[in-house]
Amino acid sequence: MKELKEEEESYRLLAERLEKRIQEEVAKNRQKDQILIQQSRLAAMGEMVASIGHQWRQPLNSLSMLIQDVSEALEFGEIDDQYIDRFTKESMIQIKHMSRTINDFRKFYRPIKEKCSFSLAEAIEDALSIFSTRLKNHDIHVEFEYRGQQKAYGYPNEYSQVVLNILTNARDEFVANDIKNRLILITIKQTEEYLLAEFTDNAGGIEPAILRKVFDPNFTTKSHGTGLGLYMTKMIIENMDGSVEVENTGDGALFRLSVPKVTANVISQRIIV
Repeated sequence: MKELKEEEESYRLLAERLEKRIQEEVAKNRQKDQILIQQSRLAAMGEMVASIGHQWRQPLNSLSMLIQDVSEALEFGEIDDQYIDRFTKESMIQIKHMSRTINDFRKFYRPIKEKCSFSLAEAIEDALSIFSTRLKNHDIHVEFEYRGQQKAYGYPNEYSQVVLNILTNARDEFVANDIKNRLILITIKQTEEYLLAEFTDNAGGIEPAILRKVFDPNFTTKSHGTGLGLYMTKMIIENMDGSVEVENTGDGALFRLSVPKVTANVISQRIIV
């Protein structure tokens, strides 16, 4: 009987040590994931800052021309109430455009710690708005098809970052493969429980041999790539209880993001928690 108790105590202590070891490993993995998330966000922020620079260039040039015109108007005696009114209105249009760009940037990086209901289309449009100049600079056309404001349940800012990752990846493929008539088609579909956003490009597709590896951490085929963008895409979507898939089409790749819809069941679960 004593031997049995000693054996049970030995098993209990072993189980406790194993459980503690598992908890420590889980904590380490979470810490690593947080570091990777931060690295991915910093990389995305670099894209954002570059995009802001491009978006500001035109309004800054317009403001520069308006200011230069003031001295010439003064020299030729053209400044009157009508001139001042026009100058003020045109200047404010450019300033508001620059201010809107900054607001988009701040909105994109505002942390949201709890899952919430959000418009899938608006989250996609936020990313498109921020990345629009970069797309135009590379002559990439986007067609976005959706009906209504389907509500998803998750993290809207993180979802926009996922969209930015996919757009960035498509842009790099267009450039690397020197594709003409560049197009990205975005559609929103739905099932009973999920909203599906599909991003289809004609950038040449992904090598079949590496198709299953594109979401692996630190995997990249780019000379200056980090291998974090698509890995973070997978992590963020799965953290919303969704999934991400990729497949080749006739002349490109299709990324499919599935995230939960807002349903009565989801709402009730949140209230219970």
